[in-house]
Amino acid sequence: MKTLITACLIAGLALTAGASALASDETSGPAAKPPAKRACFFSHQINGWREGRSSRDNVVYLDVGARDVYRLDTFGPCDGLDEAISIGVETRGGGTAICDGLDVTLITQSGVGPYRCPVSKITRLTPEEIKALSASRRR
Repeated sequence: MKTLITACLIAGLALTAGASALASDETSGPAAKPPAKRACFFSHQINGWREGRSSRDNVVYLDVGARDVYRLDTFGPCDGLDEAISIGVETRGGGTAICDGLDVTLITQSGVGPYRCPVSKITRLTPEEIKALSASRRR
């Protein structure tokens, strides 16, 4: 019985040592990258918007806060966006935080009624990308 207990303890220690060595190898190499930082904002911080070059681009840019711009890629063309005077956002999950494409749906109004445009991806633009973005479509 003592031999069985000793064998189990040795096996357990070997497994623990092997697992910790594997974990340290995964995090300590040149290929190790820091986790991606999520860029979130709240729906009440949106103070302007502009579409991509055309609604066929499936892109909307949101001006957030004093200097941030977020690119929202929609799953497909967002009908009514070309004629829209304003847009709305509908958040999911009961909160107002928007961190991921699945957190929000764009809503445009047309003569027929509202169109819902599901968002697939959200990207926070760098200051260089913001400068390069034409301000002519700002609304």
